[in-house]
Amino acid sequence: MVSLPPPDSSPLPASASPASPPPASSPSSLPGGRLLSDVLAHLHRLRDEEPVTARRLTTELRRAHPDVPMRLVWQQDFPGGPFHYDMLITAGDGTVSVAFAPDRALPWPLRGSRHAGEHVLLRVDGEDVTVEQAMTVLDVLWADPSLTTRLVNAALVEQELARHPVELPAAELQEAMDAFRRARGLLTVEATRAWMAERGVGDARLEEIVTAEASVARLRTRLVGGAVEDAFAADSRGWDGLRVLRARYADHEAARAAVARHAGVDREPMADREPIADRGDADRGDADVLASMIAEVLEHGADVRVERVRRRDLGPGAAGAGVGDLLGPQGREPAVTRVLEVHSAELDHVTRREIERVLFDRWLMRRRAEARLEWLWGTVPRTVALNEALRGPAGSGPARSAAGQDVGGDP
Repeated sequence: MVSLPPPDSSPLPASASPASPPPASSPSSLPGGRLLSDVLAHLHRLRDEEPVTARRLTTELRRAHPDVPMRLVWQQDFPGGPFHYDMLITAGDGTVSVAFAPDRALPWPLRGSRHAGEHVLLRVDGEDVTVEQAMTVLDVLWADPSLTTRLVNAALVEQELARHPVELPAAELQEAMDAFRRARGLLTVEATRAWMAERGVGDARLEEIVTAEASVARLRTRLVGGAVEDAFAADSRGWDGLRVLRARYADHEAARAAVARHAGVDREPMADREPIADRGDADRGDADVLASMIAEVLEHGADVRVERVRRRDLGPGAAGAGVGDLLGPQGREPAVTRVLEVHSAELDHVTRREIERVLFDRWLMRRRAEARLEWLWGTVPRTVALNEALRGPAGSGPARSAAGQDVGGDP
């Protein structure tokens, strides 16, 4: 797998028509003849290329015109078909669009026309299911803000990468590719090829996915990496690592009843215990805890699991929790937690990355609060309620890349 350089682009302003340009080609004026000539030659060069290669070649064009904001965008008329490229050049208070259409391609002015197939998502026994019908069925989109949060986060991340591109060397991209495969258990070429075939992903698309993920990771470090040390110092105990036994119940009433049952289990914090004469006494204490949890599963329908968490994940009630402590339900989750081990936090690589993600989520939450969200589907009450949820903490979630759609851009 050959890693390619990352996208490098400028923001996409409102479209404008070209006019007779003056000689200058700065961002505050219309593009000059040399720039237009270079762009047309570049688009002609891209006529048979995939987007990954096109973006890499466009980096060379930008180096030749470093003071000109430009963005490469593309469209694929149908899956497996050729790509059509346009170059958008920021000029004064608008944008100049430059395009080249090979003989076999549809010229740009005709690309605004639509055919009925663009509105069809699926056919079942020959009957069309339109996008509008699918959105009506997918009510979960409106009920679960986490899904729409991912959509909005992806758009915000791509906007930020467009304004401030990141440069990824080939070695870093190869490391990202290796990490991508390890995370999915794709440890052999055969397993990787099978995974790609199952999802209809080619080599170029796989590189796009990995490049997008690596770009987001670099963006995250650039935006919030400098604040990690201060965040850790402000709440170092919150990043303690705990191994816990977590029992989840159907509702809070059942969880509170479990607290009363568990409170009688002899499991004192390690610091308060008398020295243990032999290992058998310790094992019996551990066995008592496990036996009580097994009873919760068999007699009370609890879902019991051993988990590794951060102290901060357990809520304010865990601020002083030690080995053996029992934590009742906190927040919305009807769960009871028994602390088995506590490990003091260190600002190592893993902790640093976790803190970066928390700070990045906060950055995304601020950006969602500032963003203008316009839904083209759904009723006004639904979209208003959804926007309110997206602008609050409840809608926060991980950032994901939405790169590589059939109608794409140089993000």
